[in-house]
Amino acid sequence: MTGATNETDGTGGPSVTEEATGVTGVTVATRADGTGRTPRSFAGEDPFPLALWAEAVYSRRAIPATLASGYPAPGTADAEPDPLPHGPRLQLVSPPLDLVPPADSPAALTDPAVLSALLHYSYGLLQHDLTPGGWPLHRAVASARCRYPSELTLVTPTAAFRFDPLHHQLVVLTGSVTGDQANDQEGDRTGDGGGDPGTSRFIVITSRFARTARLYGGYAPRLCAQEAGMLLGAVHLVAAALGLRTRPGQDQETLRVLCADRLPDAAEHPMGYLEILRSVEQPAEQPADPTWPPPDLAPALRARHSGAAIFDPVPTPSPRALLTDLGAALAAAPFTGFSSHLLVQRVAGFPPGHYVHSDGRLRQVSDGDPLALLEQTGQTEGRVSVNFRSTACTAYIAVRRGTAVARYGADAFRRLHLTAGAAAHLLCVVAARHGLSARIHNGYDAAVAERLLGLTPGEETVLFQVAIGTARPGAAFRIPVVF
Repeated sequence: MTGATNETDGTGGPSVTEEATGVTGVTVATRADGTGRTPRSFAGEDPFPLALWAEAVYSRRAIPATLASGYPAPGTADAEPDPLPHGPRLQLVSPPLDLVPPADSPAALTDPAVLSALLHYSYGLLQHDLTPGGWPLHRAVASARCRYPSELTLVTPTAAFRFDPLHHQLVVLTGSVTGDQANDQEGDRTGDGGGDPGTSRFIVITSRFARTARLYGGYAPRLCAQEAGMLLGAVHLVAAALGLRTRPGQDQETLRVLCADRLPDAAEHPMGYLEILRSVEQPAEQPADPTWPPPDLAPALRARHSGAAIFDPVPTPSPRALLTDLGAALAAAPFTGFSSHLLVQRVAGFPPGHYVHSDGRLRQVSDGDPLALLEQTGQTEGRVSVNFRSTACTAYIAVRRGTAVARYGADAFRRLHLTAGAAAHLLCVVAARHGLSARIHNGYDAAVAERLLGLTPGEETVLFQVAIGTARPGAAFRIPVVF
């Protein structure tokens, strides 16, 4: 993914008590006045201030001028990514080549193969550019300049385990360990719900803004929020393919409790979570479309990529199934409340035009070559790195910003990016399944996009632009990561 080139606090306020959520070991803070909100976010004072909409969505003023040259943003250090915290380590088994539910029992994280597959295909290392410096390493989701600020943590009532993609291990953050391996010592798997990662009830996504801010400065919160949404969508998708059922969540108070005393330092911002449902809690209803997730999901995830630095795809028609699969995938997205506007140029069986996928169905808004719309929307200041004249289609993911801000205030920024990001990841996976590349690119004019796409003024906002096409061979020699 690219940026633009792209309790009382002593003041006499209401007291906070702990209220059970119905999940063992997890409670949420509730103010005595019954509002269910705490005076301030656990993630720090205003990690997503309202001004960020103007600075990072409706313009790119937050991006430092040093980005184009590749130098660190002013006031930051171009250090290596933050190391994982010290602690006992659990080696995960090698991930499987396919993502299928277990044949002889219900899927559960207590199955080492299921746990390994869920983590690897959600945020593990899947590809590697063979360069002298050994960078970049590509994970299962897109990330601006491969900074990967997100962290994935398994949470039990008494322990937390941080995923280390480079070594395919779990690092113990809190609590005791009863797994098969820790510090190269043999142990007993007690299954008591404490130190065994297989008994985790929640998967928590946090973000280290500083990793991305080293290049992007004040624009980093938006990129981090976008990646957190894509990662949540990735976990939700892989879990479904494995036969697991999850309940995705955005609630700030639940996040606060899940992260309290578990994060290794204060530099991480809680972003989102998924609850792993037990067999008796799993929804009884069948998926809306039995073809999704597809049986060949694992190869598609291993093949997913964003194309070369300059996204200049081959102007060749994409298969009709591309839009069919997009519809099935978006219908299975973890959150609702978004729409996907598709400006189609070259998809077999679909005349060029403007299509919208919303409320589970695809409809055509207008016909005719959408190139003029694409170029007007994408003509922004700074370097242009997408050739819209040769894309198969370009998607714009829109959310209801006005309603969300009225309800959640500044926290709407995080929530809406989780919603849109999860959908954006599905678009990328569908493209990869059909041999295409998908480039997430923030170099678009949000106000122009709203007008040209016919969005509701003051209510709807575009948060993602995803260009899809047949990638040309790039200069980098990319190889798969095989365990």
